[in-house]
Amino acid sequence: MLFRSLSLVGYQNYQQSQTMKFEAMYFNMEEIVKIEEAKGNNPESQLVKIRDQISDESYRNRASLLLADVYFQNGDFDKAKSAYQDIRNNSEGLNYQMANVGLAYTHEAMGEFKKAIDLFKLVIDTNDNFPLFQVYWSLARCHENNKDTSNALLILREMQIKFSGRAESEKIENQIKQLSA
Repeated sequence: MLFRSLSLVGYQNYQQSQTMKFEAMYFNMEEIVKIEEAKGNNPESQLVKIRDQISDESYRNRASLLLADVYFQNGDFDKAKSAYQDIRNNSEGLNYQMANVGLAYTHEAMGEFKKAIDLFKLVIDTNDNFPLFQVYWSLARCHENNKDTSNALLILREMQIKFSGRAESEKIENQIKQLSA
């Protein structure tokens, strides 16, 4: 009985040390992004090396999200798209939703508005406490860029109801007026 208790305590300590190790690696990745991008350098290779050392799938997906965001920010949309799709295939919950949003933004940046619209709708439909204002806003923008003003207005009016009383209400009103003109 004592051996089992000691084994359990040892295992819990090991798990906690692994968690701290992965958190430290992720924090290091964030610092590299800040430093290298401030210098005008692309931190991609450094980030890949660190990400590849992370064995826990959830932490690896978080690290991959950061890397995919770097690809996106640097305009490497094919790499971003591939990274976001890999994360979607290997995760659930928040990482899955973040990958969907990142992939939608990537499709939008590539001019693939219908694919972006479908992904933004998926995020809204499978909402699990994910903050949705920007998702709705992006969905309306994609409809507008896809020359579908009526659906853009429909989304904006839905936002008026859903987000009434928030600071962004004026932004929504102004966009409706602009599209209705």
